[in-house]
Amino acid sequence: MLNIRKGEEKLVSLLMAYSFFMGGATALFYTVVASSFLVSFDRLILPQVYIVGGVFIYLVGLGVTRLQKRMAFNKLAERMLLFLFVSISVFLVTYHLTGSKWVFFVLFIWNRVFVLVNGVTFWAVVVKLFNFQQSKRLSSLINTGEVFSSVIMYLAVPALVKIVPTDSLLIVAVVFLIICGVFLKKIHQNFVTPEAVKTETKSDTLEKQAEPQVDPTYYRNIFLLALLPVFALFYVEYIFFAESRIIFPDKESLATFLGFFFGISAILEFFIKTFFYNKLIARFGVRLGILILPLSLVFSFSVSVIYGLGYDTAAIFFACVALSRFFMSAIRKAISEPAYQTLYQPIPARFRLNIQGRIEGRAKAMGGLIAGALLLVLVNVLDLNALPLSALFLGVALIWTLVSILSQRSYKKIVREKEFHFPVRKKKSEEGILSHVASEKPFDTLVSQVFSNDERERVEAAYGLGGSSRFLSYKYLIPLLQDESPVVRKAAIYTAGELKRPELWPFLMEQMEIDRYFSVSFRALVKSGVPLLKYIEKSFLSNNENRDRQLHLLKIVEEIGNADAIRFLRRNIENPNRFVKEKVLDALRNLQYTCNSTERSYLLNELEEHLKTFAWLLAAQSDLSADYEPETPLMQNLEKEKQRIIFKAFTVLEIVFGNRFHAVTLLRGEQATDARDYLTEITDLLLPENVKTKVLPYLDSDSPEEMYRRYNDIFPQVKLPVDERLKDIVNKDYTRISRWTKAVAIKELKRFPAESVTPILVSNGVSRSKVISETAFYVLRIVNPARFRSVLEVMTREKDVFHLQIMQPLEWLASEEDLMVCKLRRLRATAGLARLLNGELQKILLNSEYFKAREGDVPDLRKATGRADISILVTYGKLLFSKAGIVSAGEIRSVNELKELGVAMIPNVLEETEFYIVEDYLLRDLRVLKEENQEVTESKPD
Repeated sequence: MLNIRKGEEKLVSLLMAYSFFMGGATALFYTVVASSFLVSFDRLILPQVYIVGGVFIYLVGLGVTRLQKRMAFNKLAERMLLFLFVSISVFLVTYHLTGSKWVFFVLFIWNRVFVLVNGVTFWAVVVKLFNFQQSKRLSSLINTGEVFSSVIMYLAVPALVKIVPTDSLLIVAVVFLIICGVFLKKIHQNFVTPEAVKTETKSDTLEKQAEPQVDPTYYRNIFLLALLPVFALFYVEYIFFAESRIIFPDKESLATFLGFFFGISAILEFFIKTFFYNKLIARFGVRLGILILPLSLVFSFSVSVIYGLGYDTAAIFFACVALSRFFMSAIRKAISEPAYQTLYQPIPARFRLNIQGRIEGRAKAMGGLIAGALLLVLVNVLDLNALPLSALFLGVALIWTLVSILSQRSYKKIVREKEFHFPVRKKKSEEGILSHVASEKPFDTLVSQVFSNDERERVEAAYGLGGSSRFLSYKYLIPLLQDESPVVRKAAIYTAGELKRPELWPFLMEQMEIDRYFSVSFRALVKSGVPLLKYIEKSFLSNNENRDRQLHLLKIVEEIGNADAIRFLRRNIENPNRFVKEKVLDALRNLQYTCNSTERSYLLNELEEHLKTFAWLLAAQSDLSADYEPETPLMQNLEKEKQRIIFKAFTVLEIVFGNRFHAVTLLRGEQATDARDYLTEITDLLLPENVKTKVLPYLDSDSPEEMYRRYNDIFPQVKLPVDERLKDIVNKDYTRISRWTKAVAIKELKRFPAESVTPILVSNGVSRSKVISETAFYVLRIVNPARFRSVLEVMTREKDVFHLQIMQPLEWLASEEDLMVCKLRRLRATAGLARLLNGELQKILLNSEYFKAREGDVPDLRKATGRADISILVTYGKLLFSKAGIVSAGEIRSVNELKELGVAMIPNVLEETEFYIVEDYLLRDLRVLKEENQEVTESKPD
């Protein structure tokens, strides 16, 4: 109910207790000191107090800033609280010994020291121990302790002054400070870690760099929004105190009135914080929080000025002034101050505290100084009364409103332009095929070399034909494009790309379907540019049944990336094939396309479908969590599915609302905290209400349990027992969840009775997906051997070669660890491959030679490693090569390098080992080889 999460209970309780007693001490101190001061001094001295107080607090603030550089924040907080306790005690003793009214002059200034100490003690703990999202969620709740105690103490004052002398009530405030000290010590002992207490030194360089990091207009606006509320507080307080002093002339009646007034204000502040703040901010965002206070003051002072001009400063005028003072108390504390703190979030994290400290320290001190100096002139020199003072402030409130509106715009602008560092991969090289020398041989000689038995001559012909001026020279490339030698074929593909002849495009398309030649063929086709788009469009339509070909064509279109390419992609945005459609959306996102109003509705439906799938995955995790630990393959696969789906959802958000949502890719890196805070603010600022409510649970939930609960309210899910949930995963639309996750779920069905799982195993056994079929038949052989044999007989009669090749080895398969789905799991656990997608791992699995050897074996790998450009990838175990040492689990070693060392490819198996002989082109295409996996970063506006 209170939105407190697991592990936060004790800290929140202690902070609320501290807040309660500090709030009580502040309320009691303020009421007693203000009433005693007003009775002891003339109202004309108030401006002087404000000036002296402003200078004093500014100097104290500078001192505290210096101490923060040299002292751990917990020690500083404890000593500041001790200073407050000792200083007030000394003043009380002085007053009781001398009876001097000037003690209350000093104590009236000391009201602001309370605020300063509370910031150094209470809010320093909140900043250090809570992240931004926790602060937003819990600060208001923790602060209710202060509100509760304020209500109690303010309303208790009228009764207490009849029993205890007004001045003696300050002793109760001192006792409350002692209790605060006990709670603060307990918080520091139990929750402040050594890392948190490190002194935050601020170098001169950092201070000089801080201000230029913020747009000058934005800096000026947030400076004014810090200054104006303090100015208004003192200005309105003067008018309120002056009028109150006239109506309540003695100390007890004035203290009683102030107690009732501030008590009622505190009650209303509590209700605003508890029931309205979160709803108002969620609905209207920071714009309401910034605007509501100046607009409220414009309203109250407009009424007071209009009434005052007609009827002089009678009772209704005082009621309007009191209403203004209520706004400065309740509205400012409950809404404006929390909303104002949000304005610092777009500032880079390393400069944020520096800028915040400078603005808050200087602006608030200047606000008090300006208010005091202006009132000194207006009241002591010009002798103005409350009515003209109110009229003058009405003008200030209107200016304040204008500044608030401009600040909203600046806030939106700086949030939109916030920069992140995104990893950018270097473009692939031409894999060595550019290092040729142009041939000077005649054309006829090159043609004769096309059919030479010498590989080097065919390579020379392939390159030489590219430099020929003969119109029909491209024809002689065709046989070279089908050459058995990979080197010759790559050279021919490269030359075909340089020629850009439409007649060669069909041959390049064929080469692109072969994994070994995909990359070089892809780059060759891209070189043709815009003229290729018309051919691609025809080929795309004629390949409706060939999904892979369509995906490859879309990748070429994306690489071309001009206006014509974007138009082609937009025409396929509603393609019936989900895989094709998602590739289209990826390409449009990468080209930074923003949809039009016609496409918007369709894309928002896609977003909702993705988020429904995400909610379903959360429900699946919840149902399975009692039986499966988070590190089990099934739960890890579901977690990866969640990541995949949420990236798809944010791809849609990027296309609909702009590329700012690309920051989602940083949620698992060093910039994760800033990125999450930024995305939360962007979501709040830019998204319509019906979209925002579906995205925010992902961004601002602190646990999977909370996220599941919140999404379950939006997309209700059925709670299922474990076996039914596993079947639900297996039966899920294959376009929504990968076949690898389905295979892992199928494997877990072996735990359940045959009569329950046999139908679903048989239906998935006949799948055309090898991994699903293999896993399903493996489990069927275990739980229902008779049914497995009967299905095998059917496959034999039907001569279903595909499924026979899967089923026949399963008759003697001893361990499930030899299943494809288990091999895939081990590949993912291999260093360097963990980042690869399931489909990319499948390329290695299905296009590599697999070996499994027992301890003591000496496998002869000379035949398997006879060709060039291959590597050995070990998933577990150890191989000992003479002259090269041990190749352990997770290592990838080039066979060429091993042979250069004189290694005989007959290793000793030191322990049970699994390894693959992998083609280097696969590792290059998947950016696994080091030379193809270097990354750089660049600043990119999000």
